[in-house]
Amino acid sequence: MTQSLPAPARIAAIVPRYSACGDSTVIFSNDGNATILKSRIRAVIRRLAQCGAVDLAALKTKTRAATQRAILEPLPLAPGLILVPVKVRQPRVAGDVTTGYVNFHAVTTVCSNKNKPYQATVQLAGKTEIPVLWTAATVNRQLTLARLAATAAPAIQPVTAGAFRESFPGYEPELLTLAAKLVDIFNDILSMKLRQ
Repeated sequence: MTQSLPAPARIAAIVPRYSACGDSTVIFSNDGNATILKSRIRAVIRRLAQCGAVDLAALKTKTRAATQRAILEPLPLAPGLILVPVKVRQPRVAGDVTTGYVNFHAVTTVCSNKNKPYQATVQLAGKTEIPVLWTAATVNRQLTLARLAATAAPAIQPVTAGAFRESFPGYEPELLTLAAKLVDIFNDILSMKLRQ
């Protein structure tokens, strides 16, 4: 059974974590709650993209072009969710993911950290603190890149019937009533034909 994910705008951070069962992922919400998933972080990111019908490969290509980064690019997955990569742990085994993601919109403060090996702490909405192995300057640079990625990302807007009609070429609002009457007439003609 697949565990459900929080709504994208409620996500404050997605962090990899070692557990007794192996590698897992923790999703912190804006209210400070934590959800532990048995999936790895890459699978969680893929699921978030699929839930929002986002082509992850195309999104990464666009953000790489906007930020001039070949790796660790920010991911604007949904309105209110721009995932900013930060290094949160040392790998136990070669190949383990060391990068977590903080939501750009949930970051309240980035400050230096005196507790080694962590060099910075990212404070998020809900009073959640994520210790980071990078310096505060590096984290702030990542947040700046997230702003660039957000401007390059395609606009994600809910489509309503009215918005679609108004953006459709040749749409004339005054013809809507006439078109509805024509559809009713065609339906009446078809139903009379079927009765014969």
